[in-house]
Amino acid sequence: MVKFALYLLVLVILAYGSQKLGFSGLHFLFLVAILGSVACMVLWPLFRQIFEATASVLPTKSNREQHAEPHDINDERVQQVLTKEQSRVSTVCEEPASAVRKDIVPELVSVSEGDPDASFDSLREHFARNAVYAFRPYPPHREKHGRSKVGGLPSLPKNVPWPKAPGAAGHVKAGLPLHFLAQIDLADLPWRPEGIPETGLLLFFGRFDESLTWAEPDVAPQNDMQVLYDAEYSGTATAFPKNLPPIKDGNYHFDLLFGLPGDEKTRVFPEWPLNFAKVETMPESAALPFASPEGYDSAHKHHLTAQLTAAFATMETDNADICEFHLFQPRTEEERAEGKPLVLRPHSETGFPFAPRGMSLICRILRNRHGAKLEETGFETCFEDWQMQAETLKESKFEQRMVNAFIEDLNDFLEQAADKRYSAYLKADIERALHRLVTETGGSPNLSKLVPEAVYAAASDRHPVFLKDENGIKCPEFPGARSGNCYHQMFGHLSSVQFNLPHDSAEQLLLQLFNDWGAEMSIRDGGEFDFMIEESDLHDHEFDRVKAACGGH
Repeated sequence: MVKFALYLLVLVILAYGSQKLGFSGLHFLFLVAILGSVACMVLWPLFRQIFEATASVLPTKSNREQHAEPHDINDERVQQVLTKEQSRVSTVCEEPASAVRKDIVPELVSVSEGDPDASFDSLREHFARNAVYAFRPYPPHREKHGRSKVGGLPSLPKNVPWPKAPGAAGHVKAGLPLHFLAQIDLADLPWRPEGIPETGLLLFFGRFDESLTWAEPDVAPQNDMQVLYDAEYSGTATAFPKNLPPIKDGNYHFDLLFGLPGDEKTRVFPEWPLNFAKVETMPESAALPFASPEGYDSAHKHHLTAQLTAAFATMETDNADICEFHLFQPRTEEERAEGKPLVLRPHSETGFPFAPRGMSLICRILRNRHGAKLEETGFETCFEDWQMQAETLKESKFEQRMVNAFIEDLNDFLEQAADKRYSAYLKADIERALHRLVTETGGSPNLSKLVPEAVYAAASDRHPVFLKDENGIKCPEFPGARSGNCYHQMFGHLSSVQFNLPHDSAEQLLLQLFNDWGAEMSIRDGGEFDFMIEESDLHDHEFDRVKAACGGH
């Protein structure tokens, strides 16, 4: 490449000189070619020596890599981080795993060898901690209802005002009330760690706004959350203050799905009772004081399933009957040929006992989400009228003929939409309306008994389900479409999507509220609220010193 450039340079010089001397035409071209070739043969060796001598001292990629020094990174903080990370990786990857474990727990030598189950059992003997799972019974009327619950209205202690945030935090101004999240009757617990009272009511409040940024460095814990303890059970259900902010997390789906212009925003979560089961927990692999052995995460998952199976095997909850139902009864070819409509199964098989509230919810979501489709099919005013009637007429005046007329209109609308693209969305939204009906009745045993099994089946993908296996033992069937764990946790090892608490930390888990779509508590896209307490504060019953964080994606 350099030789070619030299040749071109010589040609340009000769061409310029030839023109000055008066040469032109073929004589000019012949002279330039001959003299250019001779000049390149003479000058090229000299230029090559000069080029090689210069290249040896230039900062090329190869010699930069050979002579790089640590001070090439100007920021000393970056260099410190790199050095620390290199040291950590070397310790984990190069030092034998057994040596790391021997320094901490001598008896865990077998963890690094043998099969994963034996390794997990060795760790289990050293790190296992008891805990209590709090779960929502489903259907809710099949288990007892006590004081423990998520959502609803709190049983505030006598003469204790509704908790407020003393300072500004997130999107909440100073002095505004906090949202009620849950309350736990300690007498209901099947197990409690040393220091926890045997009786009394713990009430948990928190800031539920768009950001959900709890535990910021410059924000006092009381601005995000507060925990009250009522040792005497002196409180009763207390109405929320008028200035309680609406529930906001960016996607609170009740207001998005069912809210119409002019409606007040939702300020209280639906009430759900809580039952409890004692389990054994293990730390997450990242919380261990050493690199976890191969197969630990898989063994951890199997251990959790076994704990849940043992905990719920003796309970009355058995969902096999509701799992056989499907909300929409598909038409056979014969029915299609005869022009039979698409039948809403709860009405055709179990009646329509959820009127008028169920009717109102269905009309609301159809108007809110499918207004244009209703207008296209001519059903816009129809569902608006049904909604108004459902929300203004008293139950005693709601006759069966009105229910039948509504079902007929709904079936006609679904029939028109059956062959259109949006029919699947319509069915999904009607299922959402019935799910909301389930959540609204969850706190009342009398009302929840009126909901048909088919409706519970339609909403079962957001609730914990326990079925019997081939041996008659109840095993947990975790819903595939739900977001969250469908249970909450007290005590034991912290299981978080974002935080890892060291196994020997002085802080103890008091309550972990997971993202729970069944209770319509959506926490930062699959996150959780972690309420922690120092061991000394726990023994002194200083629950006002609880701290909390919000984890999520």
